[in-house]
Amino acid sequence: MSSFNKFYETWFDHLNQLVQQLSTAPKPPTTEEQHKHLADLVTQTMTHYAEYYRVKSESVERDVFNIFTAPWASTLERSLHWITGWRPTTVFHLVYTESSIMFESNIMDILRGLRTGDLGDLSPSQFRQVHYI
Repeated sequence: MSSFNKFYETWFDHLNQLVQQLSTAPKPPTTEEQHKHLADLVTQTMTHYAEYYRVKSESVERDVFNIFTAPWASTLERSLHWITGWRPTTVFHLVYTESSIMFESNIMDILRGLRTGDLGDLSPSQFRQVHYI
């Protein structure tokens, strides 16, 4: 199990606790103390979500595929991903599109023989061979 999966389990448990506290808080607050308590719960919840996105962002750097496949999601959540158009293979389409855009923007440098660090640094002759195939 990845570190983000472990993080998510504890994060989700804490989120449930916050939601429970929010749902039992008096609404609308009638005293200054109730208002302060409710404002504090909302701040805690917002901070909790900020932590989720911070850790998720860091996890993408280590294992992007784990984040895209979301193994921590429930079966219902995963089916909703499919219904809304997100499939794990979508990541390949994103990578392909991004690499194509990068390739097109560097085509003149590649033809001049400048090293770009991507697409295997094709030489102009290699590119011409690929172009005619």
